[in-house]
Amino acid sequence: MYNNNRVSSNNQAGFTLIEMLIYAIIFVIFVGGIVMSSFSLLSSSQRTNSQIEVADNARFLTQKMQRIIQGATVINSPTVGNSAATLSVNTADTSSNPFVIDLSNGVVRLKRGSGAPLALTNSFVTVTSLSFKNYSYSTITKNTIRIQANVISVEPNQPASTSIDVFISAQ
Repeated sequence: MYNNNRVSSNNQAGFTLIEMLIYAIIFVIFVGGIVMSSFSLLSSSQRTNSQIEVADNARFLTQKMQRIIQGATVINSPTVGNSAATLSVNTADTSSNPFVIDLSNGVVRLKRGSGAPLALTNSFVTVTSLSFKNYSYSTITKNTIRIQANVISVEPNQPASTSIDVFISAQ
């Protein structure tokens, strides 16, 4: 008599150990790829934020110094043909004179008259150098200042930097 209810040992449901290992390896590779992609996106975003912060600070510094120099009636320091780490100018508004821009501990500061200095850069960047050179040799180049500075992100893992090198003249 023949019994059809008997199940062969080769037809059991389930996975073999090798199939489980292959599926596990594929899963680990897939998850690892997603994690690496996510990390790369986050790192790129932080690097972009550092670059934007540096660029914004450099642009703000340039614009602020441009307004001050263009409103200047007299450049006190640096003298004509010389360079200095500090810019001092007088404007028509004598109550705020002198306007002094300097660098202290990586922060560019603006001091108006006898008031306390105000920071022109924020805590996300440091300025490693700042120099002013007076090119006011004639009436054509009156109140012309060359400004050079290096602005660097303070984020050690996402370095970003830019240089400022501009000539600004009073009108």
